[in-house]
Amino acid sequence: MGSTDFHKLDLGVLCSRVDLGGKISDICNCCRLPSYFEMDSAIFTLPSGSLAYHMEKDQLIPGHILFSDCKTLRTTDGNNTIVVHDFWTIDHASILGFVQISIVEIIFVDNLYSCLRLFNRSQGKVYKFAGDCKDRGFRDGTNPLFYVPYNVIQDNQTPCLFYVPEYANRAVRMVTKSRMPHVTTLIRSDYKSYMYIAQDPHGTYLYINYHAGLERFNLITNTSIDIISDSRLYKGYTTNHAMINDINIRSYSDIVLQNDLVVMFDQNMLVLIDLTTNETYRVCTGVAGHRSGNISVCQLNQPHSLLEMDGNVYIGESGVVSVLRGMSTHFRVL
Repeated sequence: MGSTDFHKLDLGVLCSRVDLGGKISDICNCCRLPSYFEMDSAIFTLPSGSLAYHMEKDQLIPGHILFSDCKTLRTTDGNNTIVVHDFWTIDHASILGFVQISIVEIIFVDNLYSCLRLFNRSQGKVYKFAGDCKDRGFRDGTNPLFYVPYNVIQDNQTPCLFYVPEYANRAVRMVTKSRMPHVTTLIRSDYKSYMYIAQDPHGTYLYINYHAGLERFNLITNTSIDIISDSRLYKGYTTNHAMINDINIRSYSDIVLQNDLVVMFDQNMLVLIDLTTNETYRVCTGVAGHRSGNISVCQLNQPHSLLEMDGNVYIGESGVVSVLRGMSTHFRVL
Protein backbone atom coordinates (compact mmCIF):
# COMPACT_ATOMS: atom_id res chain seq x y z
CA MET A 1 0.00 0.00 0.00
CA GLY A 2 1.34 3.40 -0.91
CA SER A 3 0.20 6.94 -0.44
CA THR A 4 1.00 10.40 -1.68
CA ASP A 5 0.01 14.00 -1.06
CA PHE A 6 -1.19 15.70 -4.23
CA HIS A 7 -0.20 19.12 -2.98
CA LYS A 8 3.44 17.99 -2.96
CA LEU A 9 3.35 17.08 -6.65
CA ASP A 10 3.96 19.52 -9.47
CA LEU A 11 0.68 20.19 -11.27
CA GLY A 12 2.40 19.73 -14.60
CA VAL A 13 3.07 16.06 -13.90
CA LEU A 14 -0.31 15.10 -12.46
CA CYS A 15 -1.05 13.01 -15.54
CA SER A 16 2.38 11.43 -15.77
CA ARG A 17 3.44 8.11 -14.33
CA VAL A 18 4.99 8.53 -10.89
CA ASP A 19 6.31 6.26 -8.18
CA LEU A 20 3.75 5.86 -5.39
CA GLY A 21 5.23 3.90 -2.53
CA GLY A 22 7.02 1.48 -4.79
CA LYS A 23 4.21 1.31 -7.37
CA ILE A 24 4.22 3.00 -10.73
CA SER A 25 0.78 4.51 -11.13
CA ASP A 26 -0.93 6.80 -13.60
CA ILE A 27 -2.52 9.32 -11.26
CA CYS A 28 -5.20 10.48 -13.67
CA ASN A 29 -6.40 6.95 -14.33
CA CYS A 30 -5.86 5.64 -10.83
CA CYS A 31 -7.53 8.45 -8.97
CA ARG A 32 -9.98 9.61 -11.64
CA LEU A 33 -8.86 13.19 -11.02
CA PRO A 34 -8.67 15.80 -13.76
CA SER A 35 -5.20 17.17 -14.39
CA TYR A 36 -6.27 20.48 -12.90
CA PHE A 37 -9.05 21.76 -10.68
CA GLU A 38 -9.59 24.76 -8.43
CA MET A 39 -11.27 25.36 -5.14
CA ASP A 40 -13.23 28.52 -4.47
CA SER A 41 -13.16 29.03 -0.72
CA ALA A 42 -16.13 30.38 1.19
CA ILE A 43 -18.47 30.90 -1.77
CA PHE A 44 -21.06 31.65 0.87
CA THR A 45 -21.04 31.91 4.61
CA LEU A 46 -23.23 30.09 7.11
CA PRO A 47 -24.87 31.63 10.17
CA SER A 48 -22.35 32.59 12.83
CA GLY A 49 -20.84 29.56 14.54
CA SER A 50 -22.77 27.06 12.43
CA LEU A 51 -21.58 24.06 10.46
CA ALA A 52 -23.26 22.21 7.60
CA TYR A 53 -23.47 18.68 9.01
CA HIS A 54 -25.28 17.44 5.92
CA MET A 55 -26.12 18.94 2.51
CA GLU A 56 -28.43 17.84 -0.30
CA LYS A 57 -29.71 19.35 -3.51
CA ASP A 58 -33.02 20.95 -2.58
CA GLN A 59 -35.77 18.99 -4.35
CA LEU A 60 -38.33 21.71 -3.73
CA ILE A 61 -36.41 24.86 -4.73
CA PRO A 62 -34.28 24.49 -7.91
CA GLY A 63 -30.70 25.70 -7.62
CA HIS A 64 -30.71 25.65 -3.83
CA ILE A 65 -28.69 23.65 -1.31
CA LEU A 66 -30.57 22.22 1.65
CA PHE A 67 -28.42 21.87 4.76
CA SER A 68 -28.71 21.13 8.49
CA ASP A 69 -26.72 22.90 11.19
CA CYS A 70 -27.83 20.83 14.20
CA LYS A 71 -30.62 23.22 15.20
CA THR A 72 -32.24 24.29 11.93
CA LEU A 73 -32.83 23.20 8.35
CA ARG A 74 -31.91 25.91 5.85
CA THR A 75 -31.86 26.35 2.09
CA THR A 76 -29.57 28.68 0.15
CA ASP A 77 -28.52 29.63 -3.36
CA GLY A 78 -25.31 31.21 -2.11
CA ASN A 79 -26.82 34.67 -1.94
CA ASN A 80 -29.95 34.22 0.12
CA THR A 81 -30.36 31.75 2.98
CA ILE A 82 -33.84 30.82 4.19
CA VAL A 83 -34.68 29.01 7.42
CA VAL A 84 -36.95 26.14 6.37
CA HIS A 85 -37.66 25.12 9.95
CA ASP A 86 -36.22 25.84 13.39
CA PHE A 87 -36.39 22.43 15.05
CA TRP A 88 -34.55 23.60 18.17
CA THR A 89 -36.94 26.40 19.03
CA ILE A 90 -40.26 25.05 17.77
CA ASP A 91 -39.97 21.31 18.41
CA HIS A 92 -37.13 21.17 20.97
CA ALA A 93 -35.38 18.79 18.59
CA SER A 94 -32.03 18.65 16.79
CA ILE A 95 -31.24 17.76 13.19
CA LEU A 96 -28.00 16.28 11.85
CA GLY A 97 -28.33 13.80 9.00
CA PHE A 98 -31.43 13.82 6.82
CA VAL A 99 -32.75 12.44 3.55
CA GLN A 100 -35.43 13.84 1.27
CA ILE A 101 -37.91 11.08 0.41
CA SER A 102 -40.17 13.37 -1.65
CA ILE A 103 -40.39 17.02 -2.62
CA VAL A 104 -41.88 17.92 0.76
CA GLU A 105 -41.09 14.99 3.07
CA ILE A 106 -37.79 14.66 4.92
CA ILE A 107 -36.68 11.96 7.35
CA PHE A 108 -34.08 13.29 9.76
CA VAL A 109 -32.03 12.17 12.76
CA ASP A 110 -32.76 13.80 16.08
CA ASN A 111 -29.65 12.78 17.99
CA LEU A 112 -30.66 14.84 21.02
CA TYR A 113 -33.69 12.64 21.65
CA SER A 114 -32.26 9.57 19.89
CA CYS A 115 -34.91 8.91 17.26
CA LEU A 116 -35.88 9.46 13.64
CA ARG A 117 -38.49 12.06 12.78
CA LEU A 118 -40.41 12.98 9.63
CA PHE A 119 -40.74 16.62 8.60
CA ASN A 120 -43.40 17.81 6.14
CA ARG A 121 -42.27 21.07 4.53
CA SER A 122 -45.69 22.00 3.16
CA GLN A 123 -47.30 21.60 6.58
CA GLY A 124 -44.34 22.80 8.61
CA LYS A 125 -44.97 19.92 11.01
CA VAL A 126 -42.76 17.27 12.59
CA TYR A 127 -43.86 13.68 13.26
CA LYS A 128 -42.21 10.75 15.02
CA PHE A 129 -40.95 8.18 12.50
CA ALA A 130 -38.94 5.56 14.42
CA GLY A 131 -37.77 5.38 18.00
CA ASP A 132 -39.31 6.65 21.21
CA CYS A 133 -38.05 10.27 21.05
CA LYS A 134 -38.00 10.18 24.87
CA ASP A 135 -36.22 7.05 26.07
CA ARG A 136 -32.82 5.99 24.76
CA GLY A 137 -31.53 2.46 24.49
CA PHE A 138 -31.08 -0.50 22.20
CA ARG A 139 -34.11 -2.41 20.96
CA ASP A 140 -35.21 -3.74 17.57
CA GLY A 141 -38.70 -4.33 16.21
CA THR A 142 -41.70 -2.04 15.79
CA ASN A 143 -41.09 -0.33 19.14
CA PRO A 144 -37.37 0.36 18.74
CA LEU A 145 -34.92 2.37 20.79
CA PHE A 146 -31.89 4.28 19.48
CA TYR A 147 -28.99 5.89 21.30
CA VAL A 148 -27.41 8.89 19.56
CA PRO A 149 -28.15 8.08 15.90
CA TYR A 150 -26.06 10.31 13.67
CA ASN A 151 -27.07 9.97 10.03
CA VAL A 152 -29.62 8.33 7.76
CA ILE A 153 -29.62 7.28 4.10
CA GLN A 154 -32.20 5.69 1.83
CA ASP A 155 -31.45 2.41 0.06
CA ASN A 156 -30.51 2.92 -3.60
CA GLN A 157 -32.57 -0.05 -4.80
CA THR A 158 -35.36 -0.37 -2.22
CA PRO A 159 -36.81 3.04 -1.26
CA CYS A 160 -38.62 1.71 1.81
CA LEU A 161 -35.31 0.79 3.50
CA PHE A 162 -33.18 3.23 5.47
CA TYR A 163 -29.81 2.80 7.19
CA VAL A 164 -28.87 4.57 10.43
CA PRO A 165 -25.38 4.61 12.01
CA GLU A 166 -25.43 5.05 15.80
CA TYR A 167 -22.67 6.61 17.82
CA ALA A 168 -23.54 5.51 21.36
CA ASN A 169 -24.96 2.07 20.50
CA ARG A 170 -21.98 1.42 18.21
CA ALA A 171 -24.38 -0.08 15.71
CA VAL A 172 -25.83 0.25 12.24
CA ARG A 173 -29.59 -0.21 12.09
CA MET A 174 -31.91 -0.87 9.14
CA VAL A 175 -35.37 0.73 9.23
CA THR A 176 -38.16 -0.65 7.04
CA LYS A 177 -40.74 2.03 6.28
CA SER A 178 -44.32 0.87 6.75
CA ARG A 179 -47.36 1.82 8.80
CA MET A 180 -45.29 0.79 11.82
CA PRO A 181 -41.58 1.08 10.87
CA HIS A 182 -39.54 -1.99 11.78
CA VAL A 183 -35.92 -1.77 12.94
CA THR A 184 -33.27 -4.49 12.49
CA THR A 185 -29.64 -4.36 13.64
CA LEU A 186 -27.12 -5.02 10.88
CA ILE A 187 -23.88 -4.33 12.80
CA ARG A 188 -23.05 -4.14 16.51
CA SER A 189 -19.49 -3.38 17.53
CA ASP A 190 -17.54 -3.41 20.78
CA TYR A 191 -15.57 -0.28 19.96
CA LYS A 192 -16.72 1.44 16.74
CA SER A 193 -18.86 4.53 17.21
CA TYR A 194 -20.46 4.88 13.76
CA MET A 195 -21.29 8.29 12.32
CA TYR A 196 -21.52 8.70 8.52
CA ILE A 197 -22.73 6.18 5.95
CA ALA A 198 -23.01 5.74 2.17
CA GLN A 199 -24.09 2.99 -0.21
CA ASP A 200 -22.58 1.95 -3.51
CA PRO A 201 -24.75 2.61 -6.62
CA HIS A 202 -25.56 -1.11 -7.05
CA GLY A 203 -26.86 -1.42 -3.51
CA THR A 204 -24.42 -4.17 -2.48
CA TYR A 205 -22.21 -2.42 0.06
CA LEU A 206 -22.56 0.04 2.90
CA TYR A 207 -19.54 2.18 3.77
CA ILE A 208 -19.61 3.42 7.37
CA ASN A 209 -17.02 5.56 9.08
CA TYR A 210 -16.11 5.46 12.73
CA HIS A 211 -13.34 7.19 14.64
CA ALA A 212 -10.24 6.87 12.46
CA GLY A 213 -11.70 4.07 10.37
CA LEU A 214 -13.91 3.01 7.48
CA GLU A 215 -15.87 -0.24 7.38
CA ARG A 216 -17.51 -1.93 4.38
CA PHE A 217 -20.58 -4.07 5.00
CA ASN A 218 -21.87 -6.54 2.40
CA LEU A 219 -25.68 -6.47 2.41
CA ILE A 220 -25.87 -9.80 0.57
CA THR A 221 -23.55 -11.86 2.77
CA ASN A 222 -23.95 -9.79 5.97
CA THR A 223 -20.19 -9.65 6.42
CA SER A 224 -17.87 -6.74 7.14
CA ILE A 225 -14.29 -5.76 6.45
CA ASP A 226 -12.33 -2.73 7.57
CA ILE A 227 -11.09 -0.68 4.65
CA ILE A 228 -9.18 1.66 6.93
CA SER A 229 -8.25 1.16 10.57
CA ASP A 230 -5.89 3.05 12.83
CA SER A 231 -4.69 0.09 14.87
CA ARG A 232 -2.89 2.43 17.26
CA LEU A 233 -6.27 3.48 18.68
CA TYR A 234 -7.75 0.00 19.00
CA LYS A 235 -5.09 -2.16 20.58
CA GLY A 236 -6.54 -5.46 21.71
CA TYR A 237 -9.41 -5.36 19.21
CA THR A 238 -9.58 -7.32 15.98
CA THR A 239 -9.86 -5.08 12.91
CA ASN A 240 -10.63 -7.87 10.39
CA HIS A 241 -7.22 -7.38 8.79
CA ALA A 242 -7.86 -3.88 7.45
CA MET A 243 -6.92 -3.27 3.85
CA ILE A 244 -5.21 -0.01 4.81
CA ASN A 245 -3.75 0.55 8.29
CA ASP A 246 -2.74 3.55 10.36
CA ILE A 247 -4.56 6.18 8.30
CA ASN A 248 -6.35 8.75 10.47
CA ILE A 249 -9.81 9.59 9.09
CA ARG A 250 -11.95 12.28 10.70
CA SER A 251 -14.86 10.93 12.71
CA TYR A 252 -17.01 13.69 11.24
CA SER A 253 -16.39 12.70 7.64
CA ASP A 254 -18.99 12.45 4.93
CA ILE A 255 -18.38 9.71 2.36
CA VAL A 256 -18.40 9.91 -1.43
CA LEU A 257 -18.33 6.88 -3.72
CA GLN A 258 -17.44 6.64 -7.40
CA ASN A 259 -16.95 3.12 -8.71
CA ASP A 260 -13.91 1.86 -6.76
CA LEU A 261 -12.96 5.26 -5.36
CA VAL A 262 -13.90 6.44 -1.86
CA VAL A 263 -13.53 10.10 -0.92
CA MET A 264 -13.52 11.26 2.71
CA PHE A 265 -11.88 13.85 4.92
CA ASP A 266 -8.57 13.43 6.73
CA GLN A 267 -8.46 16.35 9.15
CA ASN A 268 -8.36 19.38 6.81
CA MET A 269 -7.66 17.48 3.60
CA LEU A 270 -9.60 15.37 1.16
CA VAL A 271 -8.42 11.78 1.17
CA LEU A 272 -9.05 9.55 -1.83
CA ILE A 273 -8.95 5.79 -1.45
CA ASP A 274 -8.66 3.57 -4.51
CA LEU A 275 -10.19 0.23 -3.54
CA THR A 276 -8.65 -1.57 -6.52
CA THR A 277 -5.07 -0.77 -5.48
CA ASN A 278 -5.44 0.18 -1.79
CA GLU A 279 -3.66 3.44 -2.61
CA THR A 280 -4.52 6.59 -0.64
CA TYR A 281 -4.16 10.16 -1.87
CA ARG A 282 -4.62 13.53 -0.18
CA VAL A 283 -5.74 16.86 -1.63
CA CYS A 284 -5.12 20.36 -0.15
CA THR A 285 -2.41 21.44 2.27
CA GLY A 286 -3.92 20.20 5.53
CA VAL A 287 -3.47 23.60 7.14
CA ALA A 288 -6.74 24.88 8.59
CA GLY A 289 -8.08 27.86 6.68
CA HIS A 290 -10.19 29.06 3.79
CA ARG A 291 -7.93 29.51 0.79
CA SER A 292 -8.94 29.28 -2.85
CA GLY A 293 -6.68 27.97 -5.59
CA ASN A 294 -5.33 24.72 -6.98
CA ILE A 295 -4.46 21.57 -5.09
CA SER A 296 -1.04 22.86 -4.08
CA VAL A 297 -2.41 25.76 -2.03
CA CYS A 298 -6.11 25.11 -1.20
CA GLN A 299 -7.13 25.01 2.46
CA LEU A 300 -10.13 23.58 4.31
CA ASN A 301 -11.32 24.18 7.87
CA GLN A 302 -13.17 21.35 9.67
CA PRO A 303 -14.85 19.91 6.58
CA HIS A 304 -17.86 17.68 7.30
CA SER A 305 -20.20 17.36 4.32
CA LEU A 306 -20.03 16.85 0.55
CA LEU A 307 -22.54 17.54 -2.21
CA GLU A 308 -22.48 17.36 -6.01
CA MET A 309 -24.73 19.89 -7.70
CA ASP A 310 -24.77 21.68 -11.07
CA GLY A 311 -21.36 20.42 -12.11
CA ASN A 312 -19.54 21.28 -8.89
CA VAL A 313 -18.70 19.54 -5.62
CA TYR A 314 -19.55 21.56 -2.52
CA ILE A 315 -17.79 21.13 0.82
CA GLY A 316 -19.49 22.11 4.07
CA GLU A 317 -16.90 23.52 6.46
CA SER A 318 -16.84 25.51 9.68
CA GLY A 319 -18.90 28.62 8.95
CA VAL A 320 -18.65 28.40 5.16
CA VAL A 321 -19.32 26.28 2.10
CA SER A 322 -16.56 25.98 -0.51
CA VAL A 323 -16.71 24.49 -3.99
CA LEU A 324 -14.40 22.29 -6.04
CA ARG A 325 -14.96 23.13 -9.68
CA GLY A 326 -14.65 20.68 -12.54
CA MET A 327 -15.11 17.56 -10.41
CA SER A 328 -18.61 16.42 -11.35
CA THR A 329 -17.49 13.95 -13.99
CA HIS A 330 -15.19 12.28 -11.50
CA PHE A 331 -17.27 12.02 -8.35
CA ARG A 332 -20.74 10.78 -7.60
CA VAL A 333 -22.12 11.89 -4.26
CA LEU A 334 -24.59 9.53 -2.62
